[in-house]
Amino acid sequence: MKNSIVIAFYLLVACSFMSCKKDNGPALIETETIKVTLVNSAGKAEPNVNVYLFDEPATSTNGKLPARALKRAITDEQGVALFNVQGLPAFQSGGTFYITALEQLLTKEFRVLGTMPLEREQIASIEKQMQVSEKSLKYKHGFIPTTLNSEIAINEYTRWRTTQVVACGEGLRVINNPSNQTLVEAMGFGTLLAAYAKDKATFDGLMRFYKSKRTPESRNMMGWKVTCDGIIDPGSATDGDLDVAFALIVANKQWNDPAYLADAREILQIIRTNLVLPCTSNGKNVLIVGPGFSGNAWGGCGMMNIMYHSPAFFRVFAEVTGDNTWLTLAEDTYTLLNAGANATTGLVPDWQTSNGVPGPGSRVGYYGYDACRAPWRLSLDYLWNGNQEAKAWAVKVSGWANRIGPRNIVDGYELNGTPRGTNGLNSAFLGGFAVSTMSNSQAMANAFGTEMIPLRDTYWFNLNTRVLYLFTLTGNFWNPLER
Repeated sequence: MKNSIVIAFYLLVACSFMSCKKDNGPALIETETIKVTLVNSAGKAEPNVNVYLFDEPATSTNGKLPARALKRAITDEQGVALFNVQGLPAFQSGGTFYITALEQLLTKEFRVLGTMPLEREQIASIEKQMQVSEKSLKYKHGFIPTTLNSEIAINEYTRWRTTQVVACGEGLRVINNPSNQTLVEAMGFGTLLAAYAKDKATFDGLMRFYKSKRTPESRNMMGWKVTCDGIIDPGSATDGDLDVAFALIVANKQWNDPAYLADAREILQIIRTNLVLPCTSNGKNVLIVGPGFSGNAWGGCGMMNIMYHSPAFFRVFAEVTGDNTWLTLAEDTYTLLNAGANATTGLVPDWQTSNGVPGPGSRVGYYGYDACRAPWRLSLDYLWNGNQEAKAWAVKVSGWANRIGPRNIVDGYELNGTPRGTNGLNSAFLGGFAVSTMSNSQAMANAFGTEMIPLRDTYWFNLNTRVLYLFTLTGNFWNPLER
């Protein structure tokens, strides 16, 4: 017994000198980053895509809800999404995870663009490539701000619907100031918003109100200023009717109802017959859209509004009507634009003659609450169609706005850029310039998009245009000819 104890003692001492102990294997390496490159079916990089790290597959509900993700990243110009997972216990503990690319739609649904399983590896950096489907929220040309997403557009649409749309008999109307009144331009804004948001109940309610306010004085278009119970001014204002017609085309795409398309064609034929007018612009023959009809067409070559021209819309009108007059209007828009725009700033007046003389009669001749929509209306022709004249002007006017700085934009300017606005920053002006930056650069679009986020406009015009601009800035204002 004594000898056994002595032997055990010597073995213990020897083991201590020989470092006898349990072999735990190599030390665990903490993964610091996950680099995922997204490519489409052609092998090209997919920028500006939201990519998430989940602990559940995309086939499950929780595997495609961003709120349940462990991490989120946005792909850069090279299609690279970089996740920093250092110190993320849920990932470092190991197991199977999932990289999922998602696209949020205005319907509040999330579309899975691509997904792949990912095993926790004993390396500091994991690199993978994943093929994804093309985004539906994209334009053929230009840049979409990575600082904005559909969530803010959805939330602001909800705020608009709650605060700006009220019942009137069997229909719905968009309020103005005072709130007992409604302008046709607000009905144009409202029908566009409801159609793109795929909000059929709101869209149909607005259309019932619009139809109830059509007047013989306007050739069966809507009276431009009305109340729930009556009509204040039975004449028309063409911008609102054009927007309603376009919204009906979008509605036909959303709900596949040819009655919407028939209504759009009816409105367009009224405008084509009564308000498409021949003019000259510095010696060149052009067509313009007259600003309204009240017993007869008013305005015209000596008093027109460039904001009433939406060349991207006009190209769609040509397709759905088979009338190439709309294509001529689209092309002539740029002759009229260049006649009126300041050569340095690009700013255009609210009202001009067809020769570009600003402020005919007593009309506003500076960049005000009509002209502030022009960057949105004209930029769409580049975003959708790649029109180079639209791009050139958008680059000029956005470059000027960028030199001012997005935080410093006010609500009105002389055409040479001298401020005359007194109400400070609002979405009607900032948002128009923000859309124009989408023709310029990613960095500029991101900067202006960032400044759109905190604004909480309540004035009817500013909130309506805010939501339209947000739909456009997030890729949700698509060309109906491509759906």
